[in-house]
Amino acid sequence: MLAVTYDQAVQSRFARTTTDGKNIWRSVYFGPPPSPPSSSSLLPDRSDVTYIDPAPGEKRAPQAFLIQQEAGATVHPHFHFVDQFQVVAAGSGLLGRHALAPLSVHFSAACTGYGPIEPGDQGLSYFTFRASADETGAQYLPAAKDQMRPGKRRNVIVDQIAISDEDELANRTETNSETYRDDPDGLAVILYRIAPGGSAQCMDPAAGKGVTLLVTAGSIEINDKVLPGWSCCFLDAEQDRPGLTAGSSGAEVLALRYPQTPATV
Repeated sequence: MLAVTYDQAVQSRFARTTTDGKNIWRSVYFGPPPSPPSSSSLLPDRSDVTYIDPAPGEKRAPQAFLIQQEAGATVHPHFHFVDQFQVVAAGSGLLGRHALAPLSVHFSAACTGYGPIEPGDQGLSYFTFRASADETGAQYLPAAKDQMRPGKRRNVIVDQIAISDEDELANRTETNSETYRDDPDGLAVILYRIAPGGSAQCMDPAAGKGVTLLVTAGSIEINDKVLPGWSCCFLDAEQDRPGLTAGSSGAEVLALRYPQTPATV
């Protein structure tokens, strides 16, 4: 199990500047960088980094990173070569014409175009999670359209899951879960609301290609690790279902499971 806190991840934070002179910050939690730090990956041109498909049986590291866009810092329409989730943590904005706010969840299958991502007046912060790394950066459209692999395109959006405040967390007496997505291919989005000192059993990573957990409020203990708010961890599909134990103030944990079969197969 990989597990990293916000305080650990923010040590890697750095910014790139858009063509409009606005900043987009990136903090890596785990996995290889999603694009070379030296690349000009914000320019809406064709990428100069080639994606190489995994060899048969090759297992690539998962990725988790936090993006923080200043107001006016637009990310142009693009795609990636792997399945991914994105979760809005703060601010507001638009994904295409779709309004974003915490906790909006977006799943995009490999080689599925989406965007632009336009932050609101207070900026926009969101996590990106992948079960298998893609280090080539954004493949901007239409410049990289000929690089798309054949297959089914898929965008899934879950609107603005409510996060409890400190009083609601501390006063919760029952633990429950809310299922926002549970598809036959394994893709799932579940929020666990755990009472102070209570426990919940995580969804089964083996029903998909693994699970990413995001602590959205309070803190949890998992496999003897204490994870405060905005910590992330990844559970491989071969791992047993872990228990999630809340701290003394309660916890809320967003669980995201990747589909079994990539949409391009």
